[in-house]
Amino acid sequence: MMPELIVAKKEFKDYLTSKRFLLIFGVLIWITIAAVISGLSSYNSELGSYNSMLSRASTMVANATFQGGNAFQPTMPSMLLIFENFSTSFITIGWLLAIAIGFDLISKEKETGSLKLLLARPTYRDSIINGKIIGAVSILVVSLLATFLIALAILLFAGVVPTGDDLARLAMFFVMIVLFSVAFLAIGIAASAIAKNSTISILLAIGFVAFSLILPSFTGSIYEGIMGQSPSAMSMSSAVTASSSSTSTSGTAASGTFDPASGGGPNGNRSMIQMTVNPEYTSYWTTRNQVTELVNLLSPTNDLNGISRVVVSGESGPTENSASGQFDFSSRGMTSSTTLSESLSSILPQVLALLVMSIAGFGIAYAKFVRMDVR
Repeated sequence: MMPELIVAKKEFKDYLTSKRFLLIFGVLIWITIAAVISGLSSYNSELGSYNSMLSRASTMVANATFQGGNAFQPTMPSMLLIFENFSTSFITIGWLLAIAIGFDLISKEKETGSLKLLLARPTYRDSIINGKIIGAVSILVVSLLATFLIALAILLFAGVVPTGDDLARLAMFFVMIVLFSVAFLAIGIAASAIAKNSTISILLAIGFVAFSLILPSFTGSIYEGIMGQSPSAMSMSSAVTASSSSTSTSGTAASGTFDPASGGGPNGNRSMIQMTVNPEYTSYWTTRNQVTELVNLLSPTNDLNGISRVVVSGESGPTENSASGQFDFSSRGMTSSTTLSESLSSILPQVLALLVMSIAGFGIAYAKFVRMDVR
């Protein structure tokens, strides 16, 4: 057997007997059960409203048959609504399991002195760190899979059967949850390799979690502090119009409001105030949204939240801001007609960000471990 797999097997068994891991895993299971039950309640409420609207629509269809009209047809709520609560709960606390697995993966070995014994064996350092990472990722994936299967079992027990598209989206969402958790695991392992002891390691890991949670709340304010406040949304300009024809001097229809303070000209012309969208305002908010979205990619929690908006909630994009700086109500709560491939393409930046953070964390841990002085 390869040395990496031997180390990974040992790490996997150690986690299965760890009281700390079992406690956190148990808490995650209970939170998952509570979130799914809450989601079922919301889904049943939406389904009840749908059935009521469908009954009224059927009556309208019967009347429209004789009147030659068309009746409104309600849209059936998706069972993915149930996983919106699960997604929110997991974003809030799912990182805890990953951090608990990784924060003392290496620092614990240094504190107990077992790292010296491990390195004294005829095994390359890269085999040891690779095996530890494989073991940690394996126990994390198995834990998340068990959690997800429990959620699906509750749905089936409640009589909610997902469609083929629902299953495909749930599978994609599970992969994204794994990627999100692996990113935090990588950060935890990197902190464990850098820190002198587990106390410093957990502080570094929790510090990154705090950074991930609060970053999206401050990016807009930071941008305003650097670039200044937003310009006015509307700009005003004057146009001279002929009172007899109500047309502008260029022959086009004038738009805006009459300015009584300007009075009439010698030829009976009057001044009109035209209100137009300020192009500086549009440019400011377009640039601001692009910058904040780019910076927020550094937050794994924000990335998973955006992924959940597209994959689970069925919205067209991972962010809430429109180009004009206003909240986009058009897609909120609406059933998305985007295909699975279109959904994946819209969340590609978030997926790449999670991949980069995972690779960076594992890379830092690897580089630090192979050069570590354990004397």
